Amino acid sequence: MKSEMKVFYAGGTIGDTYVILCKLYRVAKKKKILVRHYTLWKSLKPTIREIYGLLPNVSVEFLKDKPSDAKLRGAFRYDGWEAERDKYNLQPEYYPEFESGDTERFNLPEDYITIQLVSGAREDRKLSQEKVDEVLRNSKYPDFIVGKNGSNTSIKEVISIIKGSRHFYGPQGFLSFVAVSQKVPSTVYVTSKSDNHAIGARIEAVEEWNKYLI
Repeated sequence: MKSEMKVFYAGGTIGDTYVILCKLYRVAKKKKILVRHYTLWKSLKPTIREIYGLLPNVSVEFLKDKPSDAKLRGAFRYDGWEAERDKYNLQPEYYPEFESGDTERFNLPEDYITIQLVSGAREDRKLSQEKVDEVLRNSKYPDFIVGKNGSNTSIKEVISIIKGSRHFYGPQGFLSFVAVSQKVPSTVYVTSKSDNHAIGARIEAVEEWNKYLI
């Protein structure tokens, strides 16, 4: 008799989804799983689905209401993480490997840096022009803008572009998590107390990611 698909409950935005995928990575490499995900942001659902789709064994259903059952959170450090880890027998993969996206059409140079200008569900995390000018002035490599630079760019392609770069610069958020998880030296900018908390609970929470934070 075939075993039933393992079901997990989760919630959050795009950055949360990527961290949750890292938590589920090793389980999903061995068996098919279903994630029932709740988010307030309807516009983010296609991107959330695409992120879960980075692992072929992961399917996602979106919930209309918050799950009453215990759900996975998009962080590595918070009260209850140990209980969550033990309940689901999780061993997060901090350096996940995904199928490469086709980046040939971007004509990338051999050496380049990646810059994200805007992040956040409300696009409320932005690099100032002053910061961008400073990065460009101090870098000896050409730059490639990632994020809101084209609706035809897939998540797989963005991950491959960042992975191939010399350095990532951008606001705290999804792509900064991608960068450190792909072992790319990263300068991550925080603009609020909530950003400080988020980066502490994610990147700074684990040695494997924190050592790529420049």
